[in-house]
Amino acid sequence: MAALLPALVGTGRPLGIVPLGSGNDFAGMLGLRAGDFASALDRLTFAPRRVDALRATILAGEGAGSSHLLLNGLGMGFDAQVTALMLHAPARLSGFGRYAWAALAALRDLTLTPVTVEVDGRVRYAGPSCLAAVMNGTRYGGGFRISPASDARDGLLNALASGPVTRAQLLALMGRVLPGRHLGHPRVHHAAGHAATVTWARPTYLHLDGDLAGRVLGVRVEVLPGAVTLLNG
Repeated sequence: MAALLPALVGTGRPLGIVPLGSGNDFAGMLGLRAGDFASALDRLTFAPRRVDALRATILAGEGAGSSHLLLNGLGMGFDAQVTALMLHAPARLSGFGRYAWAALAALRDLTLTPVTVEVDGRVRYAGPSCLAAVMNGTRYGGGFRISPASDARDGLLNALASGPVTRAQLLALMGRVLPGRHLGHPRVHHAAGHAATVTWARPTYLHLDGDLAGRVLGVRVEVLPGAVTLLNG
């Protein structure tokens, strides 16, 4: 879907979503069920609605200077490593099952790296972390509600970062992320705003709308309010 965004953002051309991918997280947030082709087509008759998009610019590391349009969001650190490991998950697994398998595998190589997260020019967290995310949608990984406070129509992005965690603490947090009950946890830092900058002390894996984008040292993200016209949202 991200490949279509340059032809859609700011043009008024409408987008219809059919949830036939591996994660279907943005579609799931809209209430579309994975594989339900008929329901997705029926909803194409809905009145078009405007939703926000994100523009992410890689500041340093692989792909420095490149800009990317996103609909759902991005993740850095642990969750991007999980995305890489999903390529090696058993073929019988799909969606949430693939993500859960890869997440457990990634726990073995858990590392903490100093990160600084700024939202609208204000530092919201600085310290050791295993992951950070900047979201327009509410979920990724086939159902993990990483950003339950997100609203793709509110003109805001939502940035999150973990504080220092052990493997056991991260595993427990994953159990809270699945239903979206983690935002009040003392090791989870969260803020909403119009722009966010995430800077890592060491090159860290990045995924953009679920697609790996290499290892980076920093990324800046801005929200594009109402940039996409959605038919079945």
